[in-house]
Amino acid sequence: MTIRPAEWDVLHPLDGRPVAVVRLVLLGPTREPYYRAVTPEDDRSQRRLIGYWSSVDHAHDGVLALYERASGRSTSGGGREPARPLVPQKPPPCAPTAAPAPGAGAAAARAGAATARPPQRQGYAARPALHASRA
Repeated sequence: MTIRPAEWDVLHPLDGRPVAVVRLVLLGPTREPYYRAVTPEDDRSQRRLIGYWSSVDHAHDGVLALYERASGRSTSGGGREPARPLVPQKPPPCAPTAAPAPGAGAAAARAGAATARPPQRQGYAARPALHASRA
C-alpha cells in the first residue's frame, strides 16, 4: 500500500500492479470518515466505484478480496482459489435507525416520542432542536 495524504494505492501483492485507489472522504451531516475505493485508471473519468469502508485497513483488505473474487485466483499466487474473506462495507451516512425492540414499555415509547426529531436530510447541516430565540 502506497500512502499519500488522504489517498492510498492498493497494489497487487505479487507484481505490484495497482488494483485500486483508496481515498478518505468525509460524508453526511456529521462528516463521518469513509474510505472510498475506485479502480486505478489513469483517466479519472474512467474510474469505477468499488466500495466504501470504515478504515483504510478494511478498504485494503476488502479491495483485495473483491479482486480475488473477480479474477478467480488468489493474490498469494500458485493459481489457488480465492482465500481472502470478504470485508463488510460501511453503510451510508444517515442510515435509518433500528426500530424499538418489541415489548418495550409504554414509558420508553413516550420518552422516545418526546425526543424524536424529524429525519435529517442528507448533505444539510443539522438544525438545533431548540433555538435560543424559541427556547
